[in-house]
Amino acid sequence: MRLNRREGSSLTTTAVAALLVLVTGCGASTGSGGRACTEIGAVSGVGLTVARELAGDVREAELQVCWDETCERIPLDLRPGQRTVDLGCESDQPDAVCSATSTPDGTLTGFAQLDSLPAGEVQVRAYTTRQDGTQVETEPLSVATETVFPNGEECPGEAQQLALVLGASGLRPQ
Repeated sequence: MRLNRREGSSLTTTAVAALLVLVTGCGASTGSGGRACTEIGAVSGVGLTVARELAGDVREAELQVCWDETCERIPLDLRPGQRTVDLGCESDQPDAVCSATSTPDGTLTGFAQLDSLPAGEVQVRAYTTRQDGTQVETEPLSVATETVFPNGEECPGEAQQLALVLGASGLRPQ
């Protein structure tokens, strides 16, 4: 089959238009109201920061999370906490190069994935093992989980999360 220049141009225009429709359709997620949603999601779970005054004495930590007569005990992989230090920008121009660095802050941090973490009120208790091997249990804390939306509330990928601090007086929300 031989096409003249005019028919070939028409086919090219049609093909380009079809490709644009396809690409545009891929950028919008069903139920997003026409707003483009990425594939980014969040993980349900509990984060813990061991405060500086306890961090040097804590070797291991576990959390017990309870709701609706269900309890799950989850170990945490504790790592040194960091804080971000702003190193400033080369100039005040909008396109200036800026930098920052992380530095240890004396805390310990950990996150445990808990896919079954519900929305709403839960009871949490921390169990720590100290450097000398003794174990310490905190009083239970009643606290509400937070629903996080990494792409905004119009997009899928939300998760239930909880951020806690373990200090000398026990657990508290972050």
